[in-house]
Amino acid sequence: MLSGKVQWLILCLLLIVLYRDVLLKWGLDLWNDDNYSHGLLIPFISLYFIKARYASLKQAAICPNNRGLLIVLAGLLLFILGSVGAEFFSQRLSLIVVLYGLISFLEGGEIAGILRFPVLLLFFAVPLPYILYDAAAFPLKLYATKIAVKILALFGMPVFREGNIVHLPHTTLEVVDACSGIRSLMTLITLAFLLAYMMHKSIFKRLLIMVLAIPIAVLANAGRVALNGILTKYNPAWGEGFWHEFSGLMVFVISFGALWGISFLLGHHRKSTTMTSGG
Repeated sequence: MLSGKVQWLILCLLLIVLYRDVLLKWGLDLWNDDNYSHGLLIPFISLYFIKARYASLKQAAICPNNRGLLIVLAGLLLFILGSVGAEFFSQRLSLIVVLYGLISFLEGGEIAGILRFPVLLLFFAVPLPYILYDAAAFPLKLYATKIAVKILALFGMPVFREGNIVHLPHTTLEVVDACSGIRSLMTLITLAFLLAYMMHKSIFKRLLIMVLAIPIAVLANAGRVALNGILTKYNPAWGEGFWHEFSGLMVFVISFGALWGISFLLGHHRKSTTMTSGG
């Protein structure tokens, strides 16, 4: 009878052989796509959470669960369908599903429960198919453009919108995907997932934090477009190059700060309510 470590070593080698092309293309996509570059850090963050659960894992009972085989089979079916359709999104998802199924099958439900969060986190390293990405980016571009135009109008600037193009007397701004909020949204939703898990136990509050990441990203990027419109009135160079990239970084920092602030207030409200009830 093979020991647990040997079983895992063999299975990991088999998974690497089976998914070698998927893993290679996955890594290259994360490296080359700015929208998902944060995905390169996800496995390391997942390993950190696994390490943090090491004491619980040592105390948990190993009780193999045959139901885990159903999860493995579902993951393999997803892999076959993705391979037939030459679709990497399904194949990447299948690896995570198979991995969780193997944990459940070999280690049991208790250990699978302990590792559920680190495994779920891996899904945020999977890039969306571009058909879904484009479907989300287009309306977000329009929303960001509309909000930016309203902000500029509040500052008394003559402005005219044409789709995702903002016409000003001194310049013309195009709200591209990077300015729509979709780029920062990919990373922000991942951080929202981490914040929601670490700061809240309520499922409702966790979902709320993740959902709020969407309007926060759009509003912040709309503000960035409006700010560029105002600044370029005084110096056209402030709308491109270093300052343009720097404003993008600041927008993300502000977005995360706003998300953390809302999460903190939700947690503080829960504590205040508990203290009031106790009093």
